[in-house]
Amino acid sequence: MGGDERGEAMMKTTMMKLMTKDRQARIFLLDSTALIRELLKKQQLDPVTKEALATTLTMSGLLCGLMKDGQRLSIQVNTSNPLAYIRCDVEANGNVRGYVSDELEGHRAKACNIAELIGNRGFIRVTKDIGMGSMFTSTVDMPYQTIVEDFSHFFRKSEQTETVFRYYSCYNEESEILYSRGILFQPLPFAESELLARWSEWMDQNDHKFRVPDLDAGERGLSDCLLDADLVGVEEMQLFCGCSKEMLVGLLYGLGQDELAEAMRQKQDLEIVCSGCGKKYVYNAKDIVSLLK
Repeated sequence: MGGDERGEAMMKTTMMKLMTKDRQARIFLLDSTALIRELLKKQQLDPVTKEALATTLTMSGLLCGLMKDGQRLSIQVNTSNPLAYIRCDVEANGNVRGYVSDELEGHRAKACNIAELIGNRGFIRVTKDIGMGSMFTSTVDMPYQTIVEDFSHFFRKSEQTETVFRYYSCYNEESEILYSRGILFQPLPFAESELLARWSEWMDQNDHKFRVPDLDAGERGLSDCLLDADLVGVEEMQLFCGCSKEMLVGLLYGLGQDELAEAMRQKQDLEIVCSGCGKKYVYNAKDIVSLLK
């Protein structure tokens, strides 16, 4: 059906990988502003759902730094409404994508904040693809109903690893993102017991460093915020959608047999737009014939 036409990588950014000077903990810094700005252009969402999607994508993107080559993670933040969820897929090579369910799209959410959106029965489900057809799924509740603290809770319960996440964001009056930045802090197994509390307190007392609207998203801008840590690497990340013409063709069935037959008789092309990346796919009369067989 017209070859293997696939969605391409879109916006890119860079995640900074740092190590504390005492070599007892790893720190990842991600300025996801450009990614979030591009992502939110593609979806019609209310302000609370925008914030929830931006938070989930940023937290999920930070996990790329913990993954081994070839690994993939699917992170789903489920609200108390089984039909309302946020899904993010991340790969070790830095590919990330995020979207919300139909229930949350089109300004349908009535929540006043993220806690109300999540509700008291929300949970995080993470499916890890470790290659060779091996999948591992873990599900943990969301007692904090903030997404950020719930990611820390997930690591504590599922991975038995203390990991702290922080998220800083700001929107203008038109609900357009001004900045979106995340931090992952994870002590190594041999770290001092008080290290996590000490760094958590420092991040909370110095959050203004990460809330500067025009902060340089490059290596110097972000890494200079942490004077007690050394930059040890960078990882490029990009919005990526694995959609294809073949993958979306099933949506044409929603038009019904009569409408498809009429389009074929009129030799009319039909167009489908991927809700994830906005890429357009055109289906001609020959494509439609294959559907009607």
